[in-house]
Amino acid sequence: MSQSEFVQPQHLSVMFRHISRLIFRGLQQKNRGSQCCRFATVSEMAKLQVQEVQIPVPWGHVAGKWWGDCSVQPLLGLHGWEDNANTFDTLAPLLSVPSFLAVDLMGHGLSSFFPAIGAHHFIDAVILLRRIVDHFKWTKFSVVGHSYGSTVAFVYSALYPDDVDAYVSIDCARSLMLVQEENLLDNIRNCLDRTLAIEKRLASDPPKYTYEELLELVYAGSRKSPTRDSCGVLLQRGIKESSQGERMYFLSRDPRLKPWIGALTEDFILACAPRIKCRVLNIRGSVGFLHGDKREEVYLRTLDLMQRSEFYDVDGSHHLHLNNPENVAPLINKFLRGSNL
Repeated sequence: MSQSEFVQPQHLSVMFRHISRLIFRGLQQKNRGSQCCRFATVSEMAKLQVQEVQIPVPWGHVAGKWWGDCSVQPLLGLHGWEDNANTFDTLAPLLSVPSFLAVDLMGHGLSSFFPAIGAHHFIDAVILLRRIVDHFKWTKFSVVGHSYGSTVAFVYSALYPDDVDAYVSIDCARSLMLVQEENLLDNIRNCLDRTLAIEKRLASDPPKYTYEELLELVYAGSRKSPTRDSCGVLLQRGIKESSQGERMYFLSRDPRLKPWIGALTEDFILACAPRIKCRVLNIRGSVGFLHGDKREEVYLRTLDLMQRSEFYDVDGSHHLHLNNPENVAPLINKFLRGSNL
């Protein structure tokens, strides 16, 4: 059964409003990244095909969706924690770029699970980004990240400041991941114990739900940040049907994602910010997750420390790019026109 067969019609309508073609398999292999990017109009981007891709990694593959001309180096998209590449489905067609590649981080979407050797660690995703850059032989690239994906791009841009040309941050989780030094060891210990408990449960079948139950589960678990329609978009790439053929489904992401190691200390976050050389666009949702506590204070301090940073508060929730892409796309398009992309 294809994924689209078990997504309800009201949820599919969201996809069809923004993507004019169904997913095409296969990828033009030659000259990926050998050409400089040109600008596309929004109307051009909306007509471009979407292709499924697989990037080889030692433990399997990283899956992705590539909008537009695969012979042109793309703008890279990194999704949030426990989301997947579909988080950009409504935004990508509104971007004035000829090529856009959104990937599923390990254990998310259609990507292979990480080897069962322990807990997921934040630095694993940073290394994965390095693998992707190396695979395509990019010397410079531009990236847009949402939430956790933005944190990955933030740290990567600090570690490899000469490699990143432009960085777009959407409701960045770098301060959401903040942990106090005195709680760091307890945090690691809890993650290790929870990971082992989850691995024991993996021997049995994962819990199964009706589609409607899963939709409500994801909606509530995301603090109602994505609308129910947006949850349907994410579920297209995030669930599998039970093998018993009983119209029951389960979340396809790696259960070991829940207790991940990698909360960042304030000192680490503030050390990264001034090392970032590229132009940075920071977009924060007006009712997102970055308001009202120590995390907001640290977030705003990072903006001051980044050398070439723009900042906007935009109407919307943490998933404002998925729920209301029309509020986000114009800012990104204007920003990218000032970069080399």
